[in-house]
Amino acid sequence: MIRETTATEDSVATQIHALAQAAYALEAQRIGCADFPPLRESPNDFRQSGDTFHVFRQSGAIIGALSFDRGTDLVTITRLVVSPLHLRQGVATALLTDLERRLPPRARLTVSTAQANTPAIRLYQRLGYTLASSSKSAEGILLVHLTKTNRRDS
Repeated sequence: MIRETTATEDSVATQIHALAQAAYALEAQRIGCADFPPLRESPNDFRQSGDTFHVFRQSGAIIGALSFDRGTDLVTITRLVVSPLHLRQGVATALLTDLERRLPPRARLTVSTAQANTPAIRLYQRLGYTLASSSKSAEGILLVHLTKTNRRDS
């Protein structure tokens, strides 16, 4: 079940943080980055975030989370994490599809990920995201930036 939540509650922030640590540790290994910036986040960073969070719960546990920042014209996906025990089970697809369903038609979405994170890039492209640009993070990570215009009917 997917539900919108805030990470201001200690229990929610702690659960999302633990999930993110597990997911980002796997991503850091996948992209070959020992000092992956998301692994430096604390539960307090989640509590203080202005992002909106959608969580995917299974048997009461959060097994996937998506956070985003909604500007006037653009929705920026800031995190999409899935428990390593639940990869390739449709959790990320469900979170992204649910977000799009909640947004107005023609809303523009953007997301960034490491160029070496091919599973994530394939997921976004399968869901209609296209490569917009690339850059390098301060840590030297090659990033790709993908965009999509929400095409769902109102």
